[in-house]
Amino acid sequence: MSEELLRQLIHMVAENNRIVKESVEELREFKREMYAFREEMYVFREEMYVFRDDMYAFRDETNRRFDRLERHHQLLESDFDLMHRKVCDHEREINRLKHMGQ
Repeated sequence: MSEELLRQLIHMVAENNRIVKESVEELREFKREMYAFREEMYVFREEMYVFRDDMYAFRDETNRRFDRLERHHQLLESDFDLMHRKVCDHEREINRLKHMGQ
């Protein structure tokens, strides 16, 4: 009976060794995949930083252009206001001269 127990024990130890080896290999594979994934995330993060920087640059350029456009618009409004005042003054002067001649 002790021989049978010894064989069973040897079989159990061998089975445990096989399971441990499989577990170790699976753990190694998991670590490889995890490190590969981490590297992909680093690359993705760097790409996102570049994209973010591009978006900030685009926003800044757009703001500069809108500021320039707003300044031009304000200058045009001032010019139109001045032209309107001059036209009104000229119309008044024309009407005054018309009434003087009658």
